Amino acid sequence: PRRDMPPKLDGGTTVSIQQFHRMVTTEDPKDTLPEGPSAVTEHVRARRWCSELGDTDIGTEQPRSSTTSEHTLDSFKKALDVSLSEYLVGFDLLEAIRSISELQAPQFHAQVIKRGVTRAMERSDRERELIAVLFSSLHVRGILTSAQVAAGFESLAQSLDDISLDTPDATSLIAHFLADAVLDGLLTRRDIDSWPEQLCSSDLPAKLVSEADTRLAGRMQTLIEPKALRAQLLPLIEEYLVSKDAEEVRRRLHELNFPDECGLEFVRAAVELALERRDLEREIVCQLLSELMDDPLRPAQLVLGFEALLTRMDDLTIDNPSAPVHLAAFLVRAISDDILSPAFVRAPLPEALVSEGQREALSHARAQLAASHFSSRRRNVWGRATDSTVESLKQSVVDVVREYFSSGDADEALRCVRELDAPAFHHELVKRLFVLSLDGGAREHQLATALAMRACKEDVLSAEQLSLGCHRAVEAEPDLRLDCPRAPRLLAD
Repeated sequence: PRRDMPPKLDGGTTVSIQQFHRMVTTEDPKDTLPEGPSAVTEHVRARRWCSELGDTDIGTEQPRSSTTSEHTLDSFKKALDVSLSEYLVGFDLLEAIRSISELQAPQFHAQVIKRGVTRAMERSDRERELIAVLFSSLHVRGILTSAQVAAGFESLAQSLDDISLDTPDATSLIAHFLADAVLDGLLTRRDIDSWPEQLCSSDLPAKLVSEADTRLAGRMQTLIEPKALRAQLLPLIEEYLVSKDAEEVRRRLHELNFPDECGLEFVRAAVELALERRDLEREIVCQLLSELMDDPLRPAQLVLGFEALLTRMDDLTIDNPSAPVHLAAFLVRAISDDILSPAFVRAPLPEALVSEGQREALSHARAQLAASHFSSRRRNVWGRATDSTVESLKQSVVDVVREYFSSGDADEALRCVRELDAPAFHHELVKRLFVLSLDGGAREHQLATALAMRACKEDVLSAEQLSLGCHRAVEAEPDLRLDCPRAPRLLAD
């Protein structure tokens, strides 16, 4: 019979395929046509891509026990290889962390070390540094424990004979990773000593440990306790806020034999100090970070520095409630200066790893990056007052005066004048007050005089600046008379 013709009953009645199946169904459950997945559905859940997950979707699912985990060792290795490949192509650190965390198989996390190092050995130095940064970031977030790191390197040492067949310099490369892991605090030297004696007595593993010790012996001398390091860095940063000499900072850091591993401490110390200062100092610190990028700071150190700041956000907020908003501005400015990847703030972090302060900082940064009208202002996240050009200061003064004439709020106007932090330019304020008041009426004239008098009374405006501003307004009188014939009389009043 033709397959496209509906079946007919003996009486010639036409029925649908579904009706026909129901009519011929037997009572035997084995003969019943399936109506859905044959597997048990209570453990089945739809796959959702990372890009579809919101801030509240990530990290809310409780980790499954090993008895119900759907990952075997082979499936975990395949998923991990995909995550590592995407990370080395797209350089998206947070997405790599998220994808590994979503696997929810901590019993296999030693493979992160083994497969990450093995894959990095086939790449360039840049990719090897990226893998090392991934290890540190996973460890900081508690996704990768010290025991798992030690187990991963032990597994590499056990397989070193086979790995060396394909990569002759595998011993030196793994020793480099092992030494860096100790320096970054992922594991201790005691963890290496706990390896089986039979393993350590083998030729290649013994050479591996020896080369790692050589690297540690050469670099442990440069390690400084974080508190002691910050004690050396803070005076240097404070001096820079006065001199604004980035080259002097670079020279002093080289004189201190600045260790690469402590770059994050410099970023953290500079930003934490700026959080307690004015917008002008925050802008100067942003310029310093941009100037020091690549020498001596590295992009990976900047990322780790901002991660450390996010980790301490709750503590910083106690002393400075505006810390999340200010840190968001630092992130946006770093992205605008091309020293930080936009993925740092755009990729949502797992809910379980994010506090309220961290979420607020990242949300502010995302909002500024997403606003199309904000693109031209990303380099001026601290306001126009931080731009020291004459034209920018003039425009800032004009904006302050016009806002004052509109609102009549002298307190707000004086606050804005103080934020400009340009006392040698206050003569422009006096001139603009009198000149712009000519376009108004008696109210504007009274407001202009009142603000100038109050500014002098509160020592915001000096007598010299007031005199210079009045002199400039009088010099502009011939031009002002063209638009306002009453200008000479009004200025005299």
